[in-house]
Amino acid sequence: MREAEAEPRGTQRAMTARWTRWAGRAALGALLAWVLLALVNWLTGRFWWWGGAVPLLLFFTGPVVVLGSVPMLLLVRSPLPRPQRALISLSVALVALTVLRGLLSGHTWLWVVPDLMVPPLLYAALPVTLLVALLVLRLCRVEVARATHWWTVVPTAAALVLALVLGQAGLNAPWNGGGDGPAPAGALHVVSWDTYCWDTTDDPARFFRYLRRWRADVYLLQEHAKCAPGAQVPLDDSEELRREFPGYHFAADEGLLTISRLPIVSQTPVGANPNPYAANWTHAAMRTDVRTAGRVLSIYNAHFYDMLYLSSSPLTPEFYRAIETLDAERQIQLRRLVADIDANPHPVLASGNLNILPGTGLARRLDHLKDASRAGNSPYPATLTFAGLRLWKMDWTLTSRDVNVHRYDLRSPEGMSSHHLQDMVVSLATR
Repeated sequence: MREAEAEPRGTQRAMTARWTRWAGRAALGALLAWVLLALVNWLTGRFWWWGGAVPLLLFFTGPVVVLGSVPMLLLVRSPLPRPQRALISLSVALVALTVLRGLLSGHTWLWVVPDLMVPPLLYAALPVTLLVALLVLRLCRVEVARATHWWTVVPTAAALVLALVLGQAGLNAPWNGGGDGPAPAGALHVVSWDTYCWDTTDDPARFFRYLRRWRADVYLLQEHAKCAPGAQVPLDDSEELRREFPGYHFAADEGLLTISRLPIVSQTPVGANPNPYAANWTHAAMRTDVRTAGRVLSIYNAHFYDMLYLSSSPLTPEFYRAIETLDAERQIQLRRLVADIDANPHPVLASGNLNILPGTGLARRLDHLKDASRAGNSPYPATLTFAGLRLWKMDWTLTSRDVNVHRYDLRSPEGMSSHHLQDMVVSLATR
């Protein structure tokens, strides 16, 4: 009787093991095929095949695969089955990735590429997925060794907790705060948008209809310029702007354009630091002081240098020299912008494409300012879209403590930019 019961059970285990092996081989084969295609893309300079999905997948999997290969090699003589060794290796890779990001991001340019390779959301999504997978295996009564269970659960849970505590996942968690209540009379409607080469790649009439639709009191617009390789070409469209926005005031500098219904008191460029790769782009931000309700509000329209350029292949030294240079210049931009804000006696609102990711060393230097996105409803306020996926938060709005944020939303660019538009309502706190 016992032998009859044991035989089906043994057959079931053998089938489970066989299916597990085939699934693992299929996943590994698919990954290797995508990696090969990505390398071909990079070598030929054709980065956008298949909507960029090939290099994107490589970006997602690269750091986890590299870090996971180390424990996998160390466990090669373990009696555990290969799938269980893979579970342990993946869990160790996740916690190592989270710890390394906390230690290195913002402190060395070498971590710029890993920062971009793993979208912030995955720092929470990958550990949760692994823990759910373990739960499913248990519910399906798939035999998992006790050592495998604990050596997977503990590091994975640690990676998840660290990611949430350090803000690496970029999530709008309830404990991060929220909005400052209903907007009072006289509150300001502000929008901020990286327009991506202005209207030079779009239908101008549609472009301006999109802008006017928001009926904002203040528009903070980046890339008010024609785009050319390595440079932003200034635009002279002052007559068109006055025609499209009658009654508004304008301040422009190096591709930064502020359009204000409020009187402009002064205009000052901030953070002079020439970009060696882009002529006509030498400042981190443009500060525009506007008068509202008898007080002065300092508005910083910001656009930091890019994190990398895809104009050269990642298999060449030029690619990494550009990353090192841009990282050093961006650090200077951040220091000078923060210094100007800290010395400013007026209420402050700074917004734009900072090319900074949440949870990184650079983002932590802004912690003394309020992140306006916490007033929004999106649990993951990412702004940059690539290959159809909105996964990276590059655009920020930050305020001093005496500026209230009552509403914050992200609006689709409707195909006219890779960046979502930031739409918010703010007011000055009562003295």
